[in-house]
Amino acid sequence: MTALWVGLGLLLMTAIILLLLPLWRSRRLLAAQSALEAHDDDARDNVSVFRDRLAGLDEELSHGEIDQARYDTRRLELERDLLADTEGQTPRGMKSAYSGLWLTGIVVVVVGFGSLYAYHREGSVDDLLLYQARAQVEQDGGQPAQFIARFEQEARRQPDNPNVWGALYPLYRDSQQYGKADHALIRLIELKGREPALLSELAQIRFVENDRRMNDDIQTLTDEVLAMDPRQPTVHGLLGFTAFSAGNYQGAIDHWRTAIAGSDDEGSQKALRQAMATARQRMGPVADTDAAQSSDE
Repeated sequence: MTALWVGLGLLLMTAIILLLLPLWRSRRLLAAQSALEAHDDDARDNVSVFRDRLAGLDEELSHGEIDQARYDTRRLELERDLLADTEGQTPRGMKSAYSGLWLTGIVVVVVGFGSLYAYHREGSVDDLLLYQARAQVEQDGGQPAQFIARFEQEARRQPDNPNVWGALYPLYRDSQQYGKADHALIRLIELKGREPALLSELAQIRFVENDRRMNDDIQTLTDEVLAMDPRQPTVHGLLGFTAFSAGNYQGAIDHWRTAIAGSDDEGSQKALRQAMATARQRMGPVADTDAAQSSDE
């Protein structure tokens, strides 16, 4: 977890440097622009031209080439031209390169805290803590009771993380804490929705809790699962056991065959094949053994 925060800190520092870099480079731009304006001779050239034209106008007046009224009119025109040429050329003075520093500071703070908040909200901090908890238990011996105790702490700390309940459920189930396994599955279904795989696990755990007997609640769950996924292997395995217990061996074989077709677990497939062989033995000479074996293959 420490390495994660160090990495996030380095990325954040890189982002801040990239934000401040243009501000740092603006100092050289300001110096170059100031030097250019300091050596701008346009205004002085316009004044020099005005003086030359005014001197020529004075000379024409002194020689009697124009009268006073004409002189006044042309001098006014020269003054207007000079004003028009020099207007707006006077440097207004450039702001300091650091005049926008306060705005940059706000952007840096928003980017920094916004990134951390976005990661906390949308990232996988809780899953990283869960992974860290698992690794710590494995270092301490990795006993099931240790895993359960540690994950229960995480469940109290992050009750809305489905991965916590997904980790607790098989631990409860394998340690025969069926009531807690039931609770973990219900919480997982509340968080992830009524997915066929989860509902089938709930039906199976309640079937075990009920001494491997079917009841209305379990039947309702199996019906719901089969409506969504008619080939769901866990439910067909359960229904096959129910049929076998009732002496319906052919029905059990049919359910188990469907369960094998939909299962990726080699261990479960092997167990189901053994159960099918037992069902065929129970059926006796009326069993269509050859057809069943060809279907299994």
